[in-house]
Amino acid sequence: MDAASPAPDDAIVVSHVMPTPVRLLFGGIGAAGTLVLLIELGPAIWPPSLLSLFFGVILLGGLSVTLAFMAGSALGPDQTWEIRPGQLTITYSLFHQTSVRTWRLADLEDMDVVSSAYDSDTETWALACRLPPGRRVETGLASTPMLMTLLAFLRAPVSTWRGDRPADDRLVSPDFSRREAAEAALARLRSAPT
Repeated sequence: MDAASPAPDDAIVVSHVMPTPVRLLFGGIGAAGTLVLLIELGPAIWPPSLLSLFFGVILLGGLSVTLAFMAGSALGPDQTWEIRPGQLTITYSLFHQTSVRTWRLADLEDMDVVSSAYDSDTETWALACRLPPGRRVETGLASTPMLMTLLAFLRAPVSTWRGDRPADDRLVSPDFSRREAAEAALARLRSAPT
C-alpha cells in the first residue's frame, strides 16, 4: 500500500488489514477442511492396515494446509504503521484486542528499505528496522493462555530446527508499492523530531 504524501508534521501511515469476515472465512475453510479430512481419511488409518501409512501421509499433508488456514486467520494481527520524524508507532489489532507500540530512533539499531517480493508479481518494498541485541518484537496480543499455548506450539518446531527466527528481532512494515515511497518513509523516520 502506498502512503499519501504528508505535510511536514503529518505522519506517513501504511497498514495491512485483513477484514474480520475474511478472517472468519479462512478460519471456516480451514476448520471445514480439517473436519472433512478426519472424517474421510480417519477410517483409512484406523484400525492400522497395510495402507495406513499411505493414507496417513496424505492426511498429514492435508492437515498442514487446513491448519495453516486456521492459524493464519487467528494469529496474523493487522498492522498500522505511523511514521513521524524520529518516532514509529505500530498499532497491532486482532479481533477485539488492540496493542500500540511506540519506538524512537534510540530503540532501533538499524533501518533499511528491503524488497518484499514473495512471488513473480510486482516487486514491493518495506521498511525493516532491526532491534538491539536482547530486544524482541512483541505485539502485546498474546495475552490469553490459549493463544500463548498455540503460539508456543507453532514456534517450537521452527526454533528447534533453525534456532531463533530472525524475524523476532526485526520490525517489517506493510508493503509499499514504490521504492520511492518506502525511502521517503525511511527519511521521515530518520529525520529529527520538530
